[in-house]
Amino acid sequence: MVGNTGGRNTVRVLERMNISVLFGIPGIHNLSIYEGLTSSPIRHITTRHEQGAGFMAYGWGKSTGTPGVAVSITGPGLTNILTPLGQAYHDSVPMLVISTQIPSKFLSGRTGYLHELRDSTAMSSSVTKASFRASSPEEIPGLVERALRLSTEGRPGPVHVEVPLDFLDQHFDLVPGELSRPQSCRLDRALLERAAESLSNSRSPFIIVGGGAANAAEAVRELAEKLSAPVALTSAGKGILPEDHPLCLGARLHFPQVKELIKSSDSVIALGTELSPTDLWEDDFPFPDTMISMDVDGGFSSVRKGFFLNCRCEDGVSMLAAAVERRNGRSFHDKQALLERCWESIRGVLGAEEGLSLLGETVSALAGSLGRDGALWADMTGAAYYAISEFPSFRPRTFLHPVGFGTLGAALPAALGTKCAFPDRRVAALAGDGGFQFTLPELAVGVQEQICLPVIIWNDGGFGEIRRSQDRNGGPRIAVDHWNPDFRSIAEAYGIPYFAPRDGAGVGKALESAFGVSVPSIIEINTRQEAKA
Repeated sequence: MVGNTGGRNTVRVLERMNISVLFGIPGIHNLSIYEGLTSSPIRHITTRHEQGAGFMAYGWGKSTGTPGVAVSITGPGLTNILTPLGQAYHDSVPMLVISTQIPSKFLSGRTGYLHELRDSTAMSSSVTKASFRASSPEEIPGLVERALRLSTEGRPGPVHVEVPLDFLDQHFDLVPGELSRPQSCRLDRALLERAAESLSNSRSPFIIVGGGAANAAEAVRELAEKLSAPVALTSAGKGILPEDHPLCLGARLHFPQVKELIKSSDSVIALGTELSPTDLWEDDFPFPDTMISMDVDGGFSSVRKGFFLNCRCEDGVSMLAAAVERRNGRSFHDKQALLERCWESIRGVLGAEEGLSLLGETVSALAGSLGRDGALWADMTGAAYYAISEFPSFRPRTFLHPVGFGTLGAALPAALGTKCAFPDRRVAALAGDGGFQFTLPELAVGVQEQICLPVIIWNDGGFGEIRRSQDRNGGPRIAVDHWNPDFRSIAEAYGIPYFAPRDGAGVGKALESAFGVSVPSIIEINTRQEAKA
């Protein structure tokens, strides 16, 4: 179909909003959009499942801070992509999903039309900032543009737009889009001055930095150094202050030694973090009444103690740093001793009695191979929980982990999305044998698109974390010990390299070999020492 149809105009809007990559699967119900892509510079990545498309868009958004975009059909296509939407919503990741809808004349009731959902926008709204349905063909461009802007405004997050089939095929002229208006900082300057005075007068300030401060890394460093304050990072905040900085304690909020330090501090400032139980590993931590919070999400103001500075960290942290008085010294003298005490307690923190040596060697090999600029996608697996504190990060958005919503299987497709955004950067995925199989078919995308991606499979023969929980609770074990396929044979089927290292040195060699090819590689680490020669 030629001319300016709804489908073609959807693509034109994505172009003018600077979208360069689109993830999705073509179907009879979205072919009008795909017709628009045939004459577009937008690169389309065909995934093997809508969940893979969603996670690739999520990976793009989480690693760039700009919206990742996926397209799906209605019905099963949309339900398949809900899990990535939920993960993006929990992680405050900008993302747009465009789905089709059955023809508008069938929307009034249950008709049995193919792919019909009773109320798809209500369903999608539970895992998005907003879910919109076009009510006319002419409304499509404005909704897509509005959704992309909304995904990055305020607290970032995913947005859903659905378009009835008949609107996609209708012709209409595309009108110019609205000029983007930069967000203004809503910061109360008087309140900031009071917060700065409180920090300047404190004897033992402490800073907690979350992913919402990813665009304020230099200002965070300046604030920490002026206050000589130790800095703890959430998992999403890793790398905002390099972990080899003298004031950085890394992502160790879940360690008792760091919690005690927070309790003993007379002033705590939280930058761009919701202080989630998934970062603290406990539900109710007693933060002090003198706490200072800075966040773009004003919804936290009613539940935070002390001062609440409602603004983006990239706007507010530099002003706060300029307003506080400088102290003497740029280091936390007890850092090394505290980190040593944290290490001594790591078995208890993780609830892991075995395998820490191999874990340490594996994470060290990853750190060495990825360097200061590489990115690690760590799935929901025991190896990732170790890496939260022990994998060093030096740049924002380089340790990527689906914390919070906590879905398994995100790492492989999300890492492919990150690699599409940064083709020249080293990126690796770390997953357990169970979680890897959630999205295993997306390996084909890496092969077809010639994407270099080492995939480290931490094979403990099932759901290791759940197994340990059952053991700690006195058992019995149930549904946690799995039969696994032969991962070597899977690599052969996809025509990709396979490695089975037995120690850290072997992992390092395997990684270097994997980074030398233009397709994914499987690196299987068998924690039961049954790796195949």
